[in-house]
Amino acid sequence: MNIKEIKEKYTCLDYLGNRVVRKTAEGYLCRAPWREDKHPSLTVTPNGRGWKDHVTGEHGSIIDMVMRCLGTNDVRRVLEELGNANLSPFDQQKIFCGSKEKGNGFAFIEVMPLQSKGLYAYLHNRCINITIAKQFLREAHYGFEVREDGKYLYALAYGNDKGGYELRSCSYKGSTHPKWITTHHNIENAPTVVFEGFFDMLSFATLCGEVRHNYLTLNSIVNVDAAIETLKLTDNKVFLCLDNDKGGDEATKRILDVLPSAIDIRGRFAPAKDVNDYLCNYRAGL
Repeated sequence: MNIKEIKEKYTCLDYLGNRVVRKTAEGYLCRAPWREDKHPSLTVTPNGRGWKDHVTGEHGSIIDMVMRCLGTNDVRRVLEELGNANLSPFDQQKIFCGSKEKGNGFAFIEVMPLQSKGLYAYLHNRCINITIAKQFLREAHYGFEVREDGKYLYALAYGNDKGGYELRSCSYKGSTHPKWITTHHNIENAPTVVFEGFFDMLSFATLCGEVRHNYLTLNSIVNVDAAIETLKLTDNKVFLCLDNDKGGDEATKRILDVLPSAIDIRGRFAPAKDVNDYLCNYRAGL
């Protein structure tokens, strides 16, 4: 097959297969096959023909995607790979059937002040200061079907700037639409510290003993571009405290390329994977 035939026969979704996580307003959210992508950071267009890596800014067609996976610019290798792949057409029903487990199929959700003893225990197990946590978190009661007995599941609810929530408990990790960044700019002239997830933000504040910085939480590496646009508006220092892994490395580099005055402080928490890991293993103050 030649390039034209490949593009007509296969889509990026066919190639990604079970790395497709869910359908979104922008297309499909997927896990990048060229790195460990625990926070899905790849978007495929609604027609499946194009893609964008929100960590590196790379984008292209299925040909470019396979080049990226193989680490080559040799089109012949790509054609050989796809010609021998015998890919199955992408089945949208597979992700729709699994959407409830991925946090998209809520039949009921109610958000209220944090009060559950079980959620307090979960925060305690993650070494988070409860007084600090209550400044940022609420409690969500949710379910994937309406129950006559009114008994629903509980989770921590962390709101973003567009009205969506990140939901976390000891047994559940999900979110409500829309997925977006969360900003906490309440302290005049204070630096802004950037995190991937809210547990790292809460861990940082716990280590400090109080809230003494402004915070920006990505809630997903997909939101790096949104974070950059927000950070451009601040005149104060910016500290980057993303995860100590490949995804965190690439996202940090992406921000530094646009905002070279930002300071990468992840080294303070090495060799821990992230700030919460550091807090739970070392209990050191900043």
